Amino acid sequence: MKALLAPALAAALLAGCAQAAAQHFTGVAVPPVAAPSFTLTSDTGAPWTLAAQHGKVVALFFGFTHCGDTCPATLAKLASVLRHDARGTNAEIAFVTIDPKRDTPAVMHAYIRRFSGATIVGLTGTPEQIASVERAYSVWSKPLADPYGGTNYDEAHSAFTFLIDRSGNERVVHNDDDAQRDYAADVRTLLQ
Repeated sequence: MKALLAPALAAALLAGCAQAAAQHFTGVAVPPVAAPSFTLTSDTGAPWTLAAQHGKVVALFFGFTHCGDTCPATLAKLASVLRHDARGTNAEIAFVTIDPKRDTPAVMHAYIRRFSGATIVGLTGTPEQIASVERAYSVWSKPLADPYGGTNYDEAHSAFTFLIDRSGNERVVHNDDDAQRDYAADVRTLLQ
């Protein structure tokens, strides 16, 4: 009887340890799978590749510099999270434009400088390159015509932040409505 209980007890203890070691997230946890890699042009004009960021937690966010609400609010939350985390040097924000027509490297550079204290890279490319990255992450965007018939336009888009761990795996997805403390909790978990 004791011989039968010992393996069962050991299995139960191991299962309990595995559950205790599991990471818990406030955002939507996804099974750890390799994040689709891509190469775009950074706000400094240099090539930037997601695969080269291994060793860092990457908060991947899609938006555009002419956005009046969602994009600056989300970038401000993310910048604050990294600014207040002592380990923020091991994390960065990758802000991918959905509006490459207007968001040149220089425009992206001027825009991200508004969010100080965190490592942020603005990423742009050709419309084809941006569309390819959007498809890889199931991001949706659509230009909206100027209602007054002018040349100004807006962009409708999904507003998710993808948290990618230091091994390059997607781990968590956040919505732009999520609280800053929720982003912070998940970044801290991934930095442990």
